[in-house]
Amino acid sequence: MSVQAKELIHAGIRVPDLPDKIFFSIREVSDLCTIEPHVLRYWESEFKHVKPVKKSGNRRFYRHRDVYAILQIKHLLYDLNFTIRGAKKRIMSGGLDDIVEQQDVQASLRMIREELLSALEILAE
Repeated sequence: MSVQAKELIHAGIRVPDLPDKIFFSIREVSDLCTIEPHVLRYWESEFKHVKPVKKSGNRRFYRHRDVYAILQIKHLLYDLNFTIRGAKKRIMSGGLDDIVEQQDVQASLRMIREELLSALEILAE
């Protein structure tokens, strides 16, 4: 199933159902979030919640929580018309950590549910 075919809406934000991968390249995140790579690199310098792992050759690899943080930042900046400074204040007031943690838990629960359904189908045969 394609990533863009299945999406969730959480707190007014469209959240794509991310593939079962640990790391995403900057191009994958750019495509998932519809944000140019140079904007992602800029947001890394502005928002402490976006901290991709840097591997050999200074290549960036983003985790699920980074993608969710990027989506939240995009929502604040593009949908709610916050300035960078205003978005930072909003995030620092505690809004982002709770959303990111909740989305990670939801993703884990979805995976567990799918595995249990698969096991149930096998047992039913």
